[in-house]
Amino acid sequence: MKHQINFLGGQLLPIYIGIKEFMPAKIHFIASDESKEGIKILKDIFPDIIVSEFICDPFDFYSIKKRIRSIIEKLDAQDDVLINLTGGTKIMLLAAQSIISESNLKGFYVNQDYSFIEVPSYDKKQITSELSIKDFFGLSGHKIFSAKTLSDFTENDLRVSRQIESFAASNKIYSKVTDFLRKKYRVIPEKGTETTTGNAVINWDANIVEIHSNNKSIACFKGNNVRDLFFNATWWELIVASEIGKWAKAKEIILHCELPFKTDNKALKNEIDILINTGNKLIFVECKSGNIKQEDINKMKVIKQTYGGLISKSLLVSRYMPSQSIMEKCKELDIEVFYVYAFQRMVNPLKAICKILDKLEKKTSI
Repeated sequence: MKHQINFLGGQLLPIYIGIKEFMPAKIHFIASDESKEGIKILKDIFPDIIVSEFICDPFDFYSIKKRIRSIIEKLDAQDDVLINLTGGTKIMLLAAQSIISESNLKGFYVNQDYSFIEVPSYDKKQITSELSIKDFFGLSGHKIFSAKTLSDFTENDLRVSRQIESFAASNKIYSKVTDFLRKKYRVIPEKGTETTTGNAVINWDANIVEIHSNNKSIACFKGNNVRDLFFNATWWELIVASEIGKWAKAKEIILHCELPFKTDNKALKNEIDILINTGNKLIFVECKSGNIKQEDINKMKVIKQTYGGLISKSLLVSRYMPSQSIMEKCKELDIEVFYVYAFQRMVNPLKAICKILDKLEKKTSI
């Protein structure tokens, strides 16, 4: 029988990876009072694996060592045991290494570059198992309320999005209209007519958005998703996502990911514009077609820490260069920034985004 001993700390991802990579028949969890909630999350993810759990003082070297030894002594002679050295406190790690040395056992340590080090040989090997977006969110105890994929959008949706992009870039009326409606409505009605500052008139329903100025039609967008594309700036997210879809290392891409509170599935807590899964890392993408505020950056920080863990990365994709204060804030929080007008001489500036993603995919520093 294959056994695995795991120490629980603040991060469940390396524990999950170790279980999925080696798939033991029984797991022995050693946790503190502060980290024991992680046991339930992992038990729910691996319902077919037998589990034993122990609570200990994470800073008492000898009691931890005694607990590990008691687990091993109860195993049959033909059983295999593997110790995951990644989680828990440094004292837990020292106790486990001591047992490995004294009892001629084996262990492993999961690295941030999605490899692991075998102990006691210290050989480095690549992890072969991959994680889904569902796996990542399950580790934080969350479920996705709703999300879309690129296949949910049509060629016409992308065509309309590019039309809106062209209009927004060439006409200041776009920002005046959207700012006016954003201030007036919390939720845009299904259909309506409004006269904005400067006497621009906008008419819309489920299939059309039309803007008039000085009694002349200056823009008309048609399509099944046109209302959402125009009013919610989904047009920019779709354009960015369609370019990201060309990145070969993306295993999964979802858009408009909505996450509920754990205690209330009907109340939304966070929204993620675009989420990329490489199979071993999440990249959170925030798309901004207009002004960027400090709260937008703070939101990115919270989302990354909550749902992706230390190994995940964040990317801000903006049409315009952010202010110096925003750039400085992003640097402090390890948020990569890509703004289109830095590449405006290119025929398709967003094409450069794949190089940025390559950089993030390789990046392992916290």
